[in-house]
Amino acid sequence: MIRKRAFDAMRTDLLTVDAGDTLDTVSEKLARHLEKSPDMDAVAVMRLGRFYGIVSLRTLLGDLNDCALDASLRTSLGDDDFESTYREATRHCMARKASEAARRDIPRVAPADPLHLVLDAMIKADSRFAVVLEGERVLGLVPLGEIFREMRRQHDAL
Repeated sequence: MIRKRAFDAMRTDLLTVDAGDTLDTVSEKLARHLEKSPDMDAVAVMRLGRFYGIVSLRTLLGDLNDCALDASLRTSLGDDDFESTYREATRHCMARKASEAARRDIPRVAPADPLHLVLDAMIKADSRFAVVLEGERVLGLVPLGEIFREMRRQHDAL
């Protein structure tokens, strides 16, 4: 894996959304994207044409759960109305902006960065993704799964 670079594991089938898009819009786009690329469960959030962060399926669901559950627990009267209160809170939470749910601490790497250093940065950031940038331009994402596949290919070749 010493000779492999970020571009060797980079995925270019990347979905981008605007930081001002609602989470409802993000979830609709992500659902359609997952039909074509089931293992690319993240979108790059862009603000004014620049990379802002990532909303993955995990961060989206975690954010919605935290938001809706918190609001429901504060306003619910108990078991009788919790479901309807949670449903209404979820609708409210889905109206928030992508920038509010975006994870900003994603490792930023260059295409020629050694893959083992990309992996190290992802592990240290507890991130399943690294964004590959050339200057300010987003080229793609390196998902943890692609690094694993590269490692397996090298192992199997031995």
